Amino acid sequence: MKNKKIIIVLAIIGVILAVLIGVYFLFFQKTAQLNLNNTAEETADNATENQTPTTNQGKTENGIVTDNQPSPEQSQNKIITDDFSINLPPGWSKTEAAAGVSAMAFDTNEIIKDSAAQKINFKSYLAVVFDALQGKTLDEYLQNLKNSLLQTIPNTVFTKEQDMTISGKLGHAMEVELSQQGVNFKILTVFVKDEKEENVWIITFNTIKSSWDGYKESFYNTANSFVLKK
Repeated sequence: MKNKKIIIVLAIIGVILAVLIGVYFLFFQKTAQLNLNNTAEETADNATENQTPTTNQGKTENGIVTDNQPSPEQSQNKIITDDFSINLPPGWSKTEAAAGVSAMAFDTNEIIKDSAAQKINFKSYLAVVFDALQGKTLDEYLQNLKNSLLQTIPNTVFTKEQDMTISGKLGHAMEVELSQQGVNFKILTVFVKDEKEENVWIITFNTIKSSWDGYKESFYNTANSFVLKK
């Protein structure tokens, strides 16, 4: 029974000397219920606000900036932390992140038609984590990661890789296909090197393969919006 409730969302996380796949979430259904509750509360709050004078003061809810009169920085739905900011695709919402994950969001409005994905309550998501390079170059780090991933999930296929620049920092994009629990996934993982701290920030986007074409442009645009604050 527990296995049916566990949702494997495949985020790449640095653990000790290796970067492993396998963040387990028990909270997608819980988050959906919380979102419904929050929506009901916001509706009630809005009804009250419509009856009384209000000021245009901004709010920050769950790390996502909202404002009645948004400033340029707040004009988009985004995640803002002490370390970074990243825009969210339209219709996406931040959710509670698992241990080792700096931030996570998923497509609130997504309708999954794949029966195998439905069984594990999967929704397309993005996750942001960071790891220490430990003296490795980015190329060495990426090669170790690929080796570890192939050992962990032998059916992994690296379909495309390219260097890129994210907010003036060295980056690398990796598109990956793999299968888990009968679901064919397509993943975009973007690595952003922080030269000052000798760390790497990892932005992972995961969806089912059949939905990739609809998400690809949005995923790359979101990755390009990533900005380190330090």
